[in-house]
Amino acid sequence: MSMYESPPDGHVSGNGMHELELGKAPQACMSCRKQKRKCSKTLPACALCERMNRHCDYSNAAPPPSSEDFNALRQKLMELESRLNGGGMNPQISPYATPSSTTMATSDNLGPPVPAFTPPQDAPWQGIQNRFPAIAFLDSDNFKYGGIVVPKPSLEIPVDVLELLGDAATIQATISEYFATIHNWMPIFSQKRLTRNMVNPLWEAGPDLALLFLCMKLIISRPQDGIESSQHPIYVSAKRFIALLEATGAATLLMLQANILVAWYEYGQAIYPAAYMTAGWCVRYGNMLGISGNKHATDLLGRPGTWTEQEERMRTWWGVLIVNRIVSLGSQSYVLNSQEPKSDDPLPVNDSAWEAGEMTAARRAVVGSPISEPVTSFPRLCQAVIMMGKVFSHHYGDEFASEADQYKAASELYSAASALARKIPEEADAEQDFFGYASATALTYSTLCSLCEVYSCPKGNCKLTGKESSEMQIQAIEGLKTVSGTIVNFVDHINANTPLSQELDRISPIIMDALYSAAANYAWMVRESGDEVYQNALDAIRLCLRKLGTRWRNAAEYVRILEAQEFSYAVGSAS
Repeated sequence: MSMYESPPDGHVSGNGMHELELGKAPQACMSCRKQKRKCSKTLPACALCERMNRHCDYSNAAPPPSSEDFNALRQKLMELESRLNGGGMNPQISPYATPSSTTMATSDNLGPPVPAFTPPQDAPWQGIQNRFPAIAFLDSDNFKYGGIVVPKPSLEIPVDVLELLGDAATIQATISEYFATIHNWMPIFSQKRLTRNMVNPLWEAGPDLALLFLCMKLIISRPQDGIESSQHPIYVSAKRFIALLEATGAATLLMLQANILVAWYEYGQAIYPAAYMTAGWCVRYGNMLGISGNKHATDLLGRPGTWTEQEERMRTWWGVLIVNRIVSLGSQSYVLNSQEPKSDDPLPVNDSAWEAGEMTAARRAVVGSPISEPVTSFPRLCQAVIMMGKVFSHHYGDEFASEADQYKAASELYSAASALARKIPEEADAEQDFFGYASATALTYSTLCSLCEVYSCPKGNCKLTGKESSEMQIQAIEGLKTVSGTIVNFVDHINANTPLSQELDRISPIIMDALYSAAANYAWMVRESGDEVYQNALDAIRLCLRKLGTRWRNAAEYVRILEAQEFSYAVGSAS
């Protein structure tokens, strides 16, 4: 028997007798009691646990308190606290905090305030087994050619996750809303596959699928007043669930896809450094699964069974590259990836073919295809990411023999990025799909701003100080003015396409960097010239960011940064 195979249940002892004999347990197992399901009580494992290949516990320990117990205890605590504080209950109080955690203590209060109530958690870490074969990392060749399979994660779905997900109808509503909003700008999932998985009950589909559904619910959720995004109940449960799955040695595509959504949530709601770390986690996890295109990487997923599965893996890796690059925009701390797409690497197929599941007859471009070749929104976003990668390499990786060579390379990059920035809005207008193309459009604007900003700074801080620097600086400043004006027009399109608040759910957090870059440029122009035209442009962008801040808090953070800069400048001028 291989050391990586699990021993069969009811194994034979040294004297030839079975250690466990078939029979009936006196009570239901712990898992069935938690889920309030009928238990077969068969030994050594009930029918459900046997089918799920998980540990079956017939101990007499009392089951953890249910959600009804939590709610009843919370209600009693709030009533008691209300009596102690001499006032009625506030109907606007968050269900996740007691009045003592949301109001200040006064001199009329009787004694110190009652601490906030936190529902007790069960101990899901007990009994977790990590069966991941270490040979996959210690000797990948023997793992690859030895036919060793990574076991599926064996873990019960935590009670809090089940409560947050709700019943099958609620999960289906979450999926439908996800595909109507987030999927427009990050189409990495196969809707047909998820629909097929919904045929089975959630507890028979696997914990990684439950995690994916939970993260879908997380990414479509809006910020809640009075609750930090990092304390959102769904976010806290998702991060805790991810840690549990990691402890089991889970290695599945669903887990990577779920973490991509977590990274987008953290980026969109400005949760740092978590967003930066989660994006890096996705890169390493994608490499571990073997979907990065590295021919020497260990392939933990095995060969794809269908064209749809192969395309989904490719789109997932592109999703990893996109989120990893975008979370590094403002910090300029992007770690250059040795696995950058090559010119002959394929781009995702056209989105219409992907949605229809007709991959075999789909037209597919490659990374090196000319910009003039027509593609749809997601391949365009991938091209925009590639263009930004070239700018990052130009700034932080490439070496040039002379200033003239560097200036020539920067000019060529500017021309290529400008051509892409003109092409994408044209396709969006032709397809009448502003939301689908908005991410790619904005990312090209961010790329142009990033390229020009380095060369537009005063001589004392500029990258180049030789004879070419003055001409480069002039052209870079003109480039910033041009792209900033284009971004103002982009803001007008955002306002025109979001007349209702619910339309903001279709907006991608990717666009915020471009808006902030233009606003920062106009703020600098206002300080330099005091031109009213620049001030009006700045006000228009700032107003749009405030509007978007109700959906994505990184927009609100950008507004706060702009206001802080404006205040600092005003104080400095007065001094």
